[in-house]
Amino acid sequence: MRDLLRQKINWLALFIPLAFAINYVPTWQNELLLFWFSVLGLIVTSAWIGTATEQLAGRIGPTWGGMMNAGFGNLPELIFGLIAIRNGLGALAKAAWTGAIVSNILVVNGAAMVVAGLRFGRIRFSMERAQDAGASLMIASVAVLLPSIYAASRLQLPTPQMSTDYVEEISIGLCVLLLILYAAAMVHIAQRARARISEATAAAPDLPEPSSAAMSTGSAIALLAVSSLLVALLSDFVADSVDVVKQTLGWTDLFIGVIVVALIGNVSALFSAVKVAQTNQMDLAFEIGISSAAQIALLVVPVLVIASPLLGNPVNILFSTAEVAAIFGSVLVISQISQDGQANWLSGVQMLVLYGLIGVLFYFLPSPT
Repeated sequence: MRDLLRQKINWLALFIPLAFAINYVPTWQNELLLFWFSVLGLIVTSAWIGTATEQLAGRIGPTWGGMMNAGFGNLPELIFGLIAIRNGLGALAKAAWTGAIVSNILVVNGAAMVVAGLRFGRIRFSMERAQDAGASLMIASVAVLLPSIYAASRLQLPTPQMSTDYVEEISIGLCVLLLILYAAAMVHIAQRARARISEATAAAPDLPEPSSAAMSTGSAIALLAVSSLLVALLSDFVADSVDVVKQTLGWTDLFIGVIVVALIGNVSALFSAVKVAQTNQMDLAFEIGISSAAQIALLVVPVLVIASPLLGNPVNILFSTAEVAAIFGSVLVISQISQDGQANWLSGVQMLVLYGLIGVLFYFLPSPT
């Protein structure tokens, strides 16, 4: 607990009780303050989930620990998506998915490359993992584009009788296929990790496996449970107050989802990637960013789309042209930069600048009607 409290980000925990007070004390109610206090609370609770997952991963070993990180790393995005869909905010949920993919690719990897590049010069990372993740992200990008192609094709049909809308069915079918790809990717990652462990054990059989866990298993599980509950409650506050934010600040669902909500969920990944980049562990830093983006595209989005009819508000994967362009552009840039397994600090700056360009677009872009 002392180690947890030493983290500088934890001063933001002061906003959690303030958010609850504003929401439940009638004389204190202020929707705009509720939004901002909840957003700041989500930042620290997302970081706590990352800390708890990291500690649990250190207890159960690298193979299963890596899979646990993949399973829980984007829990804030999953919880927020469920809350937003339940409240009928499908457009906000889809914008948050777009932002999570784009910011993981550009901000997390970009910041890590800047830090490592300025300190160590040319940086290197696993080209094999970059190619695998890049191919999966490209497939997910194509899946996002297909409903738009179908919708455009419907407009060109000669008779209204032929223009039956199958966007929901197409979306569910595509999401099932993406889940199959995610399962195959997890199996491949587990096999590769197991092979590396076997090679390391054969080379040094007498060396015990190190563990980075500094927190007891019970404490880590408790932190994960409490943080997840707080994320759910704070996400509900954000969903309840988003209409007032749009009216007061003039922001759209696209900007709030793509920029504000997405960056909140990626705080933990960003801090972790920058931390390991400072020690020139670019393989791990790159893995954090690219794996989080792939998990959003291949797991979180399909699960939420398939679950949305059960929540009473079906959501499809028919994204706006700007969202599709942002995802495609991000995937193309990371594929170009990582194709030879090397990068420098300028590569990171280029990725951050692209994210800034996307942010400017979504700030001025009106929400689709």
